[in-house]
Amino acid sequence: MTKTTNAEQIQPDTMDESKVMDYLKNNPETLERHPEILSQLTFPHESGAAVSLVERQLKILRDDNQKLKSQLAELIHIARENEELSQRFHRLSLELMAGEHLHDIIAMTHDQVETFFYTDFVGFCFHDELKDQFKGLEKDILDSESKHARKIRKWMHNRKPVFGPFDQGVRKLLFADQTQLASYTLIPLYHTRDIGLLVLGSKSKDRFVEGMGTVFLTQLGELISSKLKSYLK
Repeated sequence: MTKTTNAEQIQPDTMDESKVMDYLKNNPETLERHPEILSQLTFPHESGAAVSLVERQLKILRDDNQKLKSQLAELIHIARENEELSQRFHRLSLELMAGEHLHDIIAMTHDQVETFFYTDFVGFCFHDELKDQFKGLEKDILDSESKHARKIRKWMHNRKPVFGPFDQGVRKLLFADQTQLASYTLIPLYHTRDIGLLVLGSKSKDRFVEGMGTVFLTQLGELISSKLKSYLK
């Protein structure tokens, strides 16, 4: 009778791979003591050729390094954008603080938001209850007779940014004849009561989309609301 070899006794299909993996993880020095095993390990490549364990490890390290570089570049880009955004907010705050008349505040907001926040359309829709207080701004007052008035008042009262697309009637009411716009957002303006909406539109379909961060939009609304509240009786 011939003697059974170890290779014959332990067949690959019957080996408990998890135990082998656990052992190597818990005893990594095993491969250091037996470097000849490393030299025999190969992995199939997409091209059909085999690569050594060292080559495979180097490739993994290069891929991980590239991922880290990409993540770092993204973080730097975000930091620069945030710094620039902070500077725009500061500029807008100074301009609003210097404004003394309501019409100047409205015109200033139009100009500053459109210029410094890269927006193609800037408008207002004030609550219809303020029509007697906001004299001269009748075109920006919500039409209480509109069939969309109730929906728009609800958006004001919810005090959260709202994103399009909107139906044709709402678009015409809030954005007039700006048919070239592709994305929209409505930012509630309020203090102790509902003031209205800051209406923004962009020609880019990706500028204002559902799911985007709303911190900047909310802060913009709060900043403008803080100035407008002084004109409420």
